[in-house]
Amino acid sequence: MANPHPYYEILDAGNPAPEFKADAAFDFLAKHPDPICNVRLSHWNGDINDEQFWQVLETYQAPNGGFKGGIDPDYTGEIGSIHSTIEAMRILVAHHQLEMPQVGRMANFIRQMSQPDGTWEELPEVLATPKCPKWYAPAKFRVYETACIAGYGLELGLSDVWPQAVRYVRQMYPQIPLDDTPHPYWAILLLLGRSNASADRSIALDAFDNLGMFVRRHKVDPYDCSAIIEILDGLDYPEVDEMLMRIYDMIRAAQNPDDGGIMTAYGEKLRPAATFNALMALALMVQRGLITM
Repeated sequence: MANPHPYYEILDAGNPAPEFKADAAFDFLAKHPDPICNVRLSHWNGDINDEQFWQVLETYQAPNGGFKGGIDPDYTGEIGSIHSTIEAMRILVAHHQLEMPQVGRMANFIRQMSQPDGTWEELPEVLATPKCPKWYAPAKFRVYETACIAGYGLELGLSDVWPQAVRYVRQMYPQIPLDDTPHPYWAILLLLGRSNASADRSIALDAFDNLGMFVRRHKVDPYDCSAIIEILDGLDYPEVDEMLMRIYDMIRAAQNPDDGGIMTAYGEKLRPAATFNALMALALMVQRGLITM
């Protein structure tokens, strides 16, 4: 399969990635304001407290308790969706928002939308709206959606959704086609990467190896790199640091030298979120001692 990201050509040719320019990335965000990026940056810097953070975030929470258009830049619908809620869960975990009342409303949405087999897929009413992106269509095995919701849910205290989801992922994992997409592999690491059960550990290590294949071939979109770094940062596998540095190289290669923003094959409107996420991911790399900025 051809590399879908032309900005990785320097890596494909064996050339080192350019230096990441954090100041240019911040300048890009200032010139391309986005409400979610702005509030996250303010909260990250300590300029606003949790209540002020939620004053913005709760405007993206739909009446059904899920999160709606805008929190995921690719979806602009007004119906709370599964995929937008996954993005919200990731944000809440990153910002340590575990106990606010709005989290309880979201938890009720997640429980109510669970399928009988313990999985999740996008809501039919969301799929029916023209504002729904094509990639929201239910995946064949629902492993990505299920592993993300149960994995982030565990971080947010929704331990009751974890056991059935794990049973499903264990059952479905052998059926995932290897050359399809890297998404299920990092979702499985989120769900099972820190499990002490031998069966879970075996699946997680295999998922780690398969994810590494996509990373080595530069077949991970820059928008997704930061989510992977956030997940890998919590794992104790011997090869984690090497993979983190490879992903860091991809983030550097994806920075546009003209405007400082991160390029993504997912489209221009996702660039501010990709840029903010890259900055947060690099901060984790600094904390881990892998890079200096």
